Amino acid sequence: MTGKRVTIRDIANHLDVSVTTVSFALNDKGDISEETRNRIKEVARSMGYRPDHLARSLVTGVSHTVGVIIPDVSNQFFAETVRYLQTELAAQGYDMILCNSEELTQNDLKYIDLLSSRQVDGLIMTLSAQSMEKENRAQIQSALNRAGVPYVFLDRCYSDEMPVVAIDNLYSGYTVAKYLIDHGHTNIGLITGPVCLNSSYNRLEGFMKAMGECGISIPEENVVHLSYTMEAGRQGAQQLLPRGVTAIFAFNDLQAYGVLSYINECGLSVPEDVSLVGFDDVFYSSILKTKLTTVRQPIRELATETCKMTIKLIKGEACPQTVKLKTELIVRDSVADIR
Repeated sequence: MTGKRVTIRDIANHLDVSVTTVSFALNDKGDISEETRNRIKEVARSMGYRPDHLARSLVTGVSHTVGVIIPDVSNQFFAETVRYLQTELAAQGYDMILCNSEELTQNDLKYIDLLSSRQVDGLIMTLSAQSMEKENRAQIQSALNRAGVPYVFLDRCYSDEMPVVAIDNLYSGYTVAKYLIDHGHTNIGLITGPVCLNSSYNRLEGFMKAMGECGISIPEENVVHLSYTMEAGRQGAQQLLPRGVTAIFAFNDLQAYGVLSYINECGLSVPEDVSLVGFDDVFYSSILKTKLTTVRQPIRELATETCKMTIKLIKGEACPQTVKLKTELIVRDSVADIR
C-alpha cells in the first residue's frame, strides 16, 4: 500500500510549530535557532519528507531541470551522449528528464509540450529524422516557441537554426575519402543515413569533395541512402558487393556491423576482400575480431559544450550560437592497402 506524501504541514503538526517555521528551517532561512532548525530537519528525514520541486518551481519559476530529447536511446552514440549529459548537468546542479522520440515527429512534439509542462528550465534536443524533413519544420519550431524555454540543438539541426553544438561532418567525410584514396581505393560504396539529416548530407558532401579533387567519380548506384541501423548495413552491403566495390564507408558503426555480418555470411572477410570504415567509434568497434577503422566523435566534449551552452542560455549569459568540433579518424584493421 502506498502511503500519503509527507508535507511540511504534517511536520508542523507533528512538532506543534507553524508551517512557516518548518519552511524556513528546511530552506535554511529565517531567524530560527540552530537547535530548532536541526530538530525540524531530523524529523523531516525520519518522516520521509521529500521537497515538492514542481510546486516550488511554480512559485520561483526555476526547477533546476533540463529536458533532453533524443531519437534512439538504443543507439550507442546517443546512449553515451546521454550518460555524459547527465553527468555534466548534475555537476552544474541540474537534474535531467530524458525522452526518446523513436525518430518520429509526433513524439518530438509530444515531448516538447510535456517537458514544458514539467517546468524545465531548458531543453536539449537532437531532432528525429522525420522532424528534419522540410514539411515538419514549422511544427517543431511552433512547439519550441510555445515551450518558451531556452533550447540547444545537439548534432542535428536545420541549416540556419541556432544555437547548435555539432561535429564538423564535412571535414569528417573528407578525411575518410582521402584515407581510402591514399590506400588505393577508387570504387567505393557509401551507406549514408537519411539525407534529410545535416550530419548525413554533410558527410556525403565532404566525401564527394575529396573524390572530386582527386578526379574520381562515384557512380550514383554506389551511394545507398538508408537508416542508421545494423539491418540497414546488411541491406547496403547486399546492394554494393555485386558492384565490385573494394571498400565501403558506413555512416555509423551500427551500419558497419551489419556490413561486417553480411560479408562474413557470404564467406568473405574484411579487409582481405572488402575494406570497411565506420563512424562514431562506439565501444564495440575496438573489440571486434577485425577491429574497425572508424571516425571518433568527441562525445564527452559534445555533451559538455551542449550543457555549457544550455546553462548559459538559462542564466541569460552571452554564449556562442554555434560550436563545431573536430573528429578523429581511428585507424585499426579494417582497411587494406591495395596500391
